[in-house]
Amino acid sequence: MFRPNRNRFFKKKIIFVINIAPEYAMKRLLFLVFSLAFATLCLRAQTLEDARNMYRAGLYAEALPVFEKNLKKKPKSPTLNQWYGVCLYETGRRAEAEKYLKIAANGKIPESYRYLAGICFEQYRFVDAVNYFSRYIGYLNGRKESKEDMDDYELLATQAELGAQMLSKVQVVQVIDSMVVDKDDFFLHYKLSSEVGSLHDYHSLTGDDRPGASPVFQTQRRDKILYAVPTEDAGYELVTRIRLGDDTYSEEESIDDLNTMYDDSYPFLLTDGVTFYFASNEEDRTLGGYDIFVTKYNINTDEYSDPEQLPMPFNSPYNDYMMAIDEVNHVGWFASDRYQPEGKVCIYIFLYEKTPEFYFPEDRSLRLRQLARLVSIRETWKDGVDYKPVLEKIRNMQPAEKKTPAKNAIAFVVTDRIVYTTLSQFKSKEARDLFVKSQELRRVISANETELDRLRKEYSAGKNLSATAGRIQELEKLLMTLYPQPEDYEKQSREAELSFLQKK
Repeated sequence: MFRPNRNRFFKKKIIFVINIAPEYAMKRLLFLVFSLAFATLCLRAQTLEDARNMYRAGLYAEALPVFEKNLKKKPKSPTLNQWYGVCLYETGRRAEAEKYLKIAANGKIPESYRYLAGICFEQYRFVDAVNYFSRYIGYLNGRKESKEDMDDYELLATQAELGAQMLSKVQVVQVIDSMVVDKDDFFLHYKLSSEVGSLHDYHSLTGDDRPGASPVFQTQRRDKILYAVPTEDAGYELVTRIRLGDDTYSEEESIDDLNTMYDDSYPFLLTDGVTFYFASNEEDRTLGGYDIFVTKYNINTDEYSDPEQLPMPFNSPYNDYMMAIDEVNHVGWFASDRYQPEGKVCIYIFLYEKTPEFYFPEDRSLRLRQLARLVSIRETWKDGVDYKPVLEKIRNMQPAEKKTPAKNAIAFVVTDRIVYTTLSQFKSKEARDLFVKSQELRRVISANETELDRLRKEYSAGKNLSATAGRIQELEKLLMTLYPQPEDYEKQSREAELSFLQKK
């Protein structure tokens, strides 16, 4: 801005008007005085003091050029660097902001610590983020800030520490495609083989108008559905329902082993009937928002193992959820709102490997952080690998149909004269639960037999002999343990039902 010439221009203009048009001098003079006052006001709006006021009001874009101008005069001023750095950060120029915020931090301006922590956290420089969060927490302690503020930043520091741990074990994943879709119905874009199950809208599958339910996973045999529902005293909870023989499902049963006081949702069960994926936003064990977890169901104890958080790049400081594995096509799907505008999510499609590989833990390079963040899916590709056939196969798959269970799905002999064809015929809840357990075991056995048959064919073809042989032995041992169990549970079910009938 060329302020001196502009002032002289207004002064000359006034004299010129007075000299050539005296009869209009007073009116024009008043008008020009008003214009001069207005211009002066505009100039004042660009002073450092006004820029500070705009800064306090959150008008960072308006304040930024004034701070930039003043910073050129005093480049080492911690305060000016703080103001300018924050304005850059808040207007989306975060990478540029770090340089100036560091000068402010060296000048011991506390607010710079939390902004630097945010920059480092977003860039997956978690060790630096922990350091800056700790410095800011120390500042808050000295000011005796509210416990709520302290808790917020201590949680962020904890999440940064978790991020540092996770960065030491980043999984090698080939992400072969991605698509940005609407958040509300993102799951309808998943194309899964019918042999692994399907995802559905809750209302369209169940006919229930209850709002808020998550997408529903239906097993490949259509005998079980899993989803999440909102609760009154907590967040979302995972539930399961078993197929009945009359085109309906049983009452919802909460999966208590996995549910927390937070949101637990987006379930998916592998065909083995044991491996279970879901998402949770429990603060103490996530990077922020939803993270994806996996657990194993123990058939003998009827319990789930402690959930394990999936590594990066599947999880991030954003919301990551709805992991689905298509073992037939050897691909996996998951959704994330990282780097997406409100109302949108990105669906990532990756090659599924049963035996994962990891990058070297000592490699903390920029490239590793970019791979962990999924900055570019092309960076995850392997040289010389053609992903087009897999993608073409997926694109040509038809979307899953809404499937209802078949009628009269069971035939359970209670006595020579009593045969149940639906679960609703059971009079004893204990007997019904035992029978359901027996059917669950039969499904698990069937799924593992299918898997064993596939692995034996792979072994015969000479594929991955060492790993395949080990897995074959595991499945053979498991099946030997499982084979007698369904009949044992059916016997217990029959005895419990007869006992109940006799008492009546």
